[in-house]
Amino acid sequence: MTLLLLDLDGVLRSFGPDWPVEDAWGLPRGSLGPLAFSLVGPALVGEQPDAGWRASVRDRLAEDVGPVVAQGAVDAWSRLGEVVPEALDLVRVVRRRHRVAVFSNATDRLPADLRALGLDRELDDVVTSAELGAAKPDPAAFHGALARLGATAAETVFCDDSAANAAGAVAAGIDGVHTPDTRSLRAALAGRGLLGG
Repeated sequence: MTLLLLDLDGVLRSFGPDWPVEDAWGLPRGSLGPLAFSLVGPALVGEQPDAGWRASVRDRLAEDVGPVVAQGAVDAWSRLGEVVPEALDLVRVVRRRHRVAVFSNATDRLPADLRALGLDRELDDVVTSAELGAAKPDPAAFHGALARLGATAAETVFCDDSAANAAGAVAAGIDGVHTPDTRSLRAALAGRGLLGG
């Protein structure tokens, strides 16, 4: 049995663009995401809770736009996202014969997100960088994920929309594949016989 290890965001979950949030709150387009992700590091490796990260984004933003706008913008930006239906269909096919788990660079909010999206019932397991204390593309993060899942690199296929993360998997001895869209994900899975006959 193969373990299919999937990234979440950009593979199985998608977010719309940030500009509607930025426009609604009078922020420059292209400003909110970069600010938020510049501060996310500690939360991604479990050193800070998700709520603390979002509060730090709000506080930094408030320096420029005030607390009310900052709070509203961060609340709106902290949306749940949407499941990619075509990718979920592929997961369901693979799960008929193989294990499917998500390995995501994510904060401690992820389990709640998965429950809200209904994805907790569609996966065999979930591993986050926050629980491991290491993030992709560090090969140590992949070794930690495999240990947590009781799997070997040789039996694992990893798909991520980030080429750097796919390369990190390869460096850890895993069959890492860059899958920037659902078409490439389908091709990767079909080419490895994971979609059946």
